[in-house]
Amino acid sequence: MHPASLTAIGAALLAAGPASALEVTRSRDIPAPPAAVWALVGDFCAIQNWHPQVQRCILSGEDEDDGIRAQIRGLVVKRGKGTIAEVETARDETGMSYSYSFIQGPLPVRAYNATLAVRRDGAGSTVIWSATFDAEGMSDADAVADITGVFDAGLAGIAREAAR
Repeated sequence: MHPASLTAIGAALLAAGPASALEVTRSRDIPAPPAAVWALVGDFCAIQNWHPQVQRCILSGEDEDDGIRAQIRGLVVKRGKGTIAEVETARDETGMSYSYSFIQGPLPVRAYNATLAVRRDGAGSTVIWSATFDAEGMSDADAVADITGVFDAGLAGIAREAAR
């Protein structure tokens, strides 16, 4: 191919730019030490203990192949709303965070990647839950509102359980 043609194609791709994903970040201050909060939320399937919309979490067996560890959780959503499958993509025990990606289920999203992190905040903690995604099956605003609601309900559940 002629170099001028390659330059034109490259310029067109750069002009188009990357598709911009939607973002949601929510946080909640928790009056408990970070280690205690991480003990509550750090297990990939612990979400069943603190998220009010999750009835049950089923964790896949841990497979290791060439040093790669993948965990998949199935979340049975309350009120018969289905099952969500997510894969853990990163874990930092020292930094008290894990990241995961959405595989399938009744969420209005695709290309969903999220991180749940616990940070020190004075004598307490801040839990930060963030995600990037594309809307699927509804408007961007409705998808952002849906994920914001999921995060807010989960953070309220963490605060409730940490106060026990």
